Amino acid sequence: MPKTDEAFLSDRIQMTRSEGWLDLVEELQNLENNIVNLDSINSEHDLWATKGQLRIINFLLSLDTATTIALEELQDGNPT
Repeated sequence: MPKTDEAFLSDRIQMTRSEGWLDLVEELQNLENNIVNLDSINSEHDLWATKGQLRIINFLLSLDTATTIALEELQDGNPT
């Protein structure tokens, strides 16, 4: 039986509260801080690769907040 949206979002929130997730977030924040240094970008290819890395990092770092908002909206009857 497939999960309901609420069960899916609740499971995701539980995951983002785990110690392993919090460790990953810390590592991603450190990586993001190192990537922001534009002096290490030597070509257009490097620029696009860095942009892709930052998009993935930002997605993962915002997952907890986005999931919390989605769950609140679902429970309030306003799914996005």
